[in-house]
Amino acid sequence: MISSKVQELAGSFTRAEKKLVQAIFERPQVAALGTATELAQGVEVHEAAVTRLVRKLGFENYSSFRSAMQSEFIPSQEPAIRMGNSLARASDGSLLSSLVAQEIAALSLIENHIGMALINEVASELMQASRIFLFGRGNAETLSLLMLKRLRRFGKDTIQLSGDPRELAEQALSFRPADIVLIFAFRRAPRGYAPLVESIREAKARSLVISGASGALLSPVPDRLMNVPRSGEQDAFQTLTVPMTICNAIILAAGAQYKEESLRMLDRLGTLIRRFE
Repeated sequence: MISSKVQELAGSFTRAEKKLVQAIFERPQVAALGTATELAQGVEVHEAAVTRLVRKLGFENYSSFRSAMQSEFIPSQEPAIRMGNSLARASDGSLLSSLVAQEIAALSLIENHIGMALINEVASELMQASRIFLFGRGNAETLSLLMLKRLRRFGKDTIQLSGDPRELAEQALSFRPADIVLIFAFRRAPRGYAPLVESIREAKARSLVISGASGALLSPVPDRLMNVPRSGEQDAFQTLTVPMTICNAIILAAGAQYKEESLRMLDRLGTLIRRFE
């Protein structure tokens, strides 16, 4: 798959190639149906950069790359595009209608990028981990705190990573092999991402990243990457609806896999809440 190849080569891309990869994942229909010239013009790079990128990805020319894009992305994306366009045309032009259409289109594409098998694997890894560290900057911190609370309700030892570089270094000092670190990274790698992943590897712990379309460009590459495009354009307003849906799916999968243990913990939590109240 193109996305897997991009992830393998993430650390070797030039600045122009990174811009092209972001455009390819954000608007795959442009790359799959257009020309190399149109793709290059869309991100304001030279057409030669497109040629270098497709060859780096293992394709002889842009024509073969475009065919692969069509096979990987276009058949499954058309229903969502049609749905979004239909909703947009049926609306009264309001901001709310436009947002709803974008969200439905983005949500309908999730299973084109990650499947239930991966959700189940991630849920199992989190539940088997000794401790779960969570890290998110900016808006992503909201999801980080959400997952912290929900995993804690299962009785998991959860820790929020935060603070300046010195504080992060102090927290990373305690990483152990049975730990897992859940990182949220959307428009770009959050500040501190590279040293954090390096520290996780040195401790023989595991890293899991939930990201947007640009996740394939993350370097160093995490142990597990769940990258799914969010609604809206990369340089415009984007919501957390898609990654939040992924988080909800992980929590539900964890609850289903460890049903008896989870229900026992939630029942115990209810008892403790009544006690504290």
